[in-house]
Amino acid sequence: MQPGSSFAAQPPAAAPPEALRLFFALWPSAALRRRLAQHQALWGWTPPARALPAAKWHVTLLFMPAVAAQQVPALLHAGAAVGQRSRAFDLWLDRAAVWRHGGIAHLAPGSVPGELLALHAALAAEAARCGVAFDTRPYAPHLTLARRAERQTPPAAFAPLRWAVRDVVLVQSLLGSGRYVVIGRWPLAGACAGRQ
Repeated sequence: MQPGSSFAAQPPAAAPPEALRLFFALWPSAALRRRLAQHQALWGWTPPARALPAAKWHVTLLFMPAVAAQQVPALLHAGAAVGQRSRAFDLWLDRAAVWRHGGIAHLAPGSVPGELLALHAALAAEAARCGVAFDTRPYAPHLTLARRAERQTPPAAFAPLRWAVRDVVLVQSLLGSGRYVVIGRWPLAGACAGRQ
């Protein structure tokens, strides 16, 4: 470079945007969380089982493991659109089980409502339209109670838990912290004011 000349420093190459782990879900009300806590206590956990804290209880509708930040507004719009055209319904968690291959102790519906399957399908269609990749394994709705629970035995009997499903949420799983943050919530069509 000649004396007295100058140059503009080149900005560093932009790092690729960090992918976000997001999922659409059913999110329990405070009243339902209290009933879930009573159920969770029936299991009598023993090591190495790790009971999931109440703040993480949910039923996943659609898991999206790598969402670019610029795709989030489209997903927020999708959640609102699906909420407007999906009906509120009741979900009965009446089956307690453990997936031995993964050690997941959970509650699930013995009979999956058609409205739940329709909600899952509608969100999957919207995510595909937005160009967002999602988990395409067969849908198995459940609420995880504990991990590493291969040796646990579900309670022999318990009162089924009625979940009045009145809204859907979009949640971010914060990598490294284990925390979930609700970033969007939409009422379902026909939902009345109280949640259970």
